[in-house]
Amino acid sequence: MKRRDKEQTRQRILEAAVELFSEKGYNDTQVDDIARESETSKGAFYFHFPSKKAIFEAMLQTLVHRIVRDVDEAIDVRQGAVGKIEGALQTVLKTFSRHEKATRLLFVEATGLGRTFDRQVLAAHRAFAGLIAKHLQQAVDDGSIQPIDVHLTAYAWLGAIHEVLMMTLLEPESQPLDSLVDPLVQLLVRSLSQNQTVKDRQLPEEPPQRS
Repeated sequence: MKRRDKEQTRQRILEAAVELFSEKGYNDTQVDDIARESETSKGAFYFHFPSKKAIFEAMLQTLVHRIVRDVDEAIDVRQGAVGKIEGALQTVLKTFSRHEKATRLLFVEATGLGRTFDRQVLAAHRAFAGLIAKHLQQAVDDGSIQPIDVHLTAYAWLGAIHEVLMMTLLEPESQPLDSLVDPLVQLLVRSLSQNQTVKDRQLPEEPPQRS
C-alpha cells in the first residue's frame, strides 16, 4: 500500500471513530463498528492503531495540535499584543465550533474514562491555557496591560470557555457556539480593562501649587 493510501485510510478510520464515539460514546463503540463505518477492516484498524484507546488518544492529540497550529497562524496577521490575544481566543473558539463532534469528545466523552484519559484532557487544557498565557505575558511585557498573573488569568478564561462549550453541547435550546464567539471574546478581553492599558490611563492632575 502506498504511503498516501495509508494516510487516507488512517484518516477515514479517525473520522469514522469521531462519528461513532460522538453518537454512541466511547464504551459502547466497538472496533468492529469503526471498521464498518470507515469501510475498512479490523486488520486495517489494528495496522494504524493498536487499540480503541489508542485511536481515542490520537483524536484528542489531533484536535489539540490543530488548534495550536491554527492559533499560531491566526495571530501572525494581528497587530499589537491585545489584538493577538483576541485572535488566539477567536481561533480556539472557532476551531471548537467547526469541529463540534471532536470538541464533544474532548470536553464530554473523555471525562471520567479513567486516569489515562484524564491526563490527556489535562494536557489539552494545559496547552490551551499556555497559548493564552503566552500572549497575555507579551501584552504585559510591552506595556499594553498592567502586570497580572497570566497563568491564573489564562485558566480562569479557559474555565469560562469550558462552561460556554458545555452549555452549547449539552443544552439543545442554547445558542450555537459560532454565534457566541465574538461576544465571549469581547467579554474576556474586556475583563482586562480593570488593568487597563498603561499608555491609556490618565494620571490625575496635580493640584496647583500655592505661592
